[in-house]
Amino acid sequence: MKTWTRRDLTIISDVGDKCLVIACDSCGAVGEKVGDALKLPAHYVSKFTARVALTEIMCSGALPVTIINGAACEMEPTGEELILGIQEELRNADITDIILTGSTEENFATNMTALAITVIGIASENELKFEQATKGDKLILLGIPSVGGEVDLESAGFYAEIRQLLTLPEVREIVPVGSKGIAYEIENLASINNMIFSLSNAEYAIPIDLYKSAGPATCLLVLCSAPSAHKVLGVYSRGIIIGELQ
Repeated sequence: MKTWTRRDLTIISDVGDKCLVIACDSCGAVGEKVGDALKLPAHYVSKFTARVALTEIMCSGALPVTIINGAACEMEPTGEELILGIQEELRNADITDIILTGSTEENFATNMTALAITVIGIASENELKFEQATKGDKLILLGIPSVGGEVDLESAGFYAEIRQLLTLPEVREIVPVGSKGIAYEIENLASINNMIFSLSNAEYAIPIDLYKSAGPATCLLVLCSAPSAHKVLGVYSRGIIIGELQ
């Protein structure tokens, strides 16, 4: 077996004829306990924490097969609500054949909600969407970064769009944007490909803060060949070409 990383993912190769792809996310101080900084029902906490890890796995081209929740709180009532939120997000993502397991804190009382989610996916190595960029490839932004109280609690995520993008051979990579912001993900992607990023001169219809946290994967970056940019925009018409790799 060989273990390597790609962005926030850990990949274990040569597991039979497959690869294991592992993603994780955590959330703390968000919930309905006395010590929580942002008051929010617990099922939303787990829904969006699960979304981050699930989105990472799906963008890689892997199929999620296991989701593990580490709830640093009691099972009743908080843990039960967290499990309900994960199940809700799995239905939202149209994922049914998956193992859900985890643990709760039953020894000590907690005054703050805390949760860790790990998702394990499986894929053949040739199914992984990690292709080398070529000069002039475009970076397209899907969605707008939002965090905390700005997040639309009823949003559906990008699951449908990801499934469509994975079918396009001209798409090199799909990158969920997290708490470090769009600029960080761009710089990381450019570095992986030994290139530099050139920002588009086009004026945005709305202002975009490239350094703002995108919270629970509220936007995606799509790296694609220049001639196929219109195909990506056909998947998500509100997408914005923000620049290219050189």
